[in-house]
Amino acid sequence: MKRKVLILLLCYLIPGFMGTTSINSGVAAVLSKKSDTFAEPLPFQKRINFVVKGNRKTPNPEGWDEYDGSIYDSERGYGWLVDLTGNGRDREARSIVQLANGTTTSLEDLGRLELANMQGTHGENQPLVFRIDLPDGWYRVTCTSVNPGGPLPLVDQRSFKCRAHDVVFAGANHGAPLVVKGNQLVEGTGVVEVTDGHLRIVIGDTAYGGWTWEYRGPWYAGWKQWFGKGHLYANSWYKKLTRRVDPGFHALRLNSLTIEAAPTATVQPVLVFRDFFNRDNSSDVNSDVSETHKWIRSRLHPEISGDIDVDLYQTSMRLVSHKRHENVIGLTQEKLSPGKGIIRYSTRVSLFMGEGSHRNSGSQEGGILMLGEPAGATEFNSTFVGVRINGQGPAAKGWLVYKTGDGKDGYRTNLEVPDTMLPFKITEGEFEIIIEHDVSGNIVKQINVNGFDVTNQFTKIDLSQRIGQGLFGIRGAMHNHNAKVKLQQFYWYYRVEIL
Repeated sequence: MKRKVLILLLCYLIPGFMGTTSINSGVAAVLSKKSDTFAEPLPFQKRINFVVKGNRKTPNPEGWDEYDGSIYDSERGYGWLVDLTGNGRDREARSIVQLANGTTTSLEDLGRLELANMQGTHGENQPLVFRIDLPDGWYRVTCTSVNPGGPLPLVDQRSFKCRAHDVVFAGANHGAPLVVKGNQLVEGTGVVEVTDGHLRIVIGDTAYGGWTWEYRGPWYAGWKQWFGKGHLYANSWYKKLTRRVDPGFHALRLNSLTIEAAPTATVQPVLVFRDFFNRDNSSDVNSDVSETHKWIRSRLHPEISGDIDVDLYQTSMRLVSHKRHENVIGLTQEKLSPGKGIIRYSTRVSLFMGEGSHRNSGSQEGGILMLGEPAGATEFNSTFVGVRINGQGPAAKGWLVYKTGDGKDGYRTNLEVPDTMLPFKITEGEFEIIIEHDVSGNIVKQINVNGFDVTNQFTKIDLSQRIGQGLFGIRGAMHNHNAKVKLQQFYWYYRVEIL
């Protein structure tokens, strides 16, 4: 009894005790936290070890819940939204992992036996969703992914991202998807708010386009290993014989998950609207949405098609274009933005441009639409701030885009800033866009993309707005250049606040 009390006390006082690794621990990690002021933390912790069902070789460490990958049920209170009991491996305690500093060590020597087991899927990029029931509040989440052991007999790359709502716990926080070897340890921590009595954690990067892999080595070497297993990753006999994979083999792996209560944010903006898309997959983006928060679809341009499908997909709002012509769509709320104060609009969007040898097969724009006229938002009576990618040619080019309509049939301002003038690249991947609008001066006060203030790219005249209140939402534009490719955009949240 005394020992249990001591363990609980240590878990409360030391966030990294018993398995939660800090950013300074030497593992590959991405830290993503809210910047609000927080109150004192609460003594709660749940640690889940994702184990393979049957044929176990590694014992479950003390203090970890052993989870076999069976589908979510309310009695257990957590689980994948698909059954993964047959999709796991136990790599054993002596398996080797590579740390961020390049050193290698065994899981046993590292003291991390919970990483010997993993669950996930093979195949192309189809993100997985893990649900856990929690009381509303703030939680610190740590995700860990590794495939211990030796590399595959080809250019061994994988993509991993762990996220929920507006926070990326592990993986590439912005921009292109993370690229690592299979045995590289990826781990990250972030603080997220639970608002619906449960949290849905998404594993995988929807912007992953695969890789065209090729065996690197002399033609006469490595055949035994390749035909022993590696050739299974190729899609034709030609690729088996040339040791190529197109599109790239992809494995989603999750080894462990730690969730603990975090301090509650004591200073928060006034919430006007928020959608975390925290719902089941559905062809109806308004599934389980109240009447006051329904999304309204708009054809923004009279001469440009709005032939874009919209649905709920793996805890995101997904836009899909599969026609070889230009398409523009708007999705707005029926309510108007507040009439006073500084209003902050924010979203995260991932852009997918095709996979394998068909990557960069079109052009896209995605981002925030605001201050649309109450009668209905169009291209020429609203403001758009977002990013643009053009995948034509050997390499993608990117721009920061800013448009303000003239209220008639054109634009007051229509600017594109090339990413060569920005502190970050605009390529296939994820973007966080935050805009602050000062209603009293009717001017955009700040534009922040991927953590960088880019307001100075525009003049005060550019940033002045035509109307002070209006409709808000998102705007997506896509132009396919290849009939075999479906361009896609994924919006992970949308929020409007009064600062």
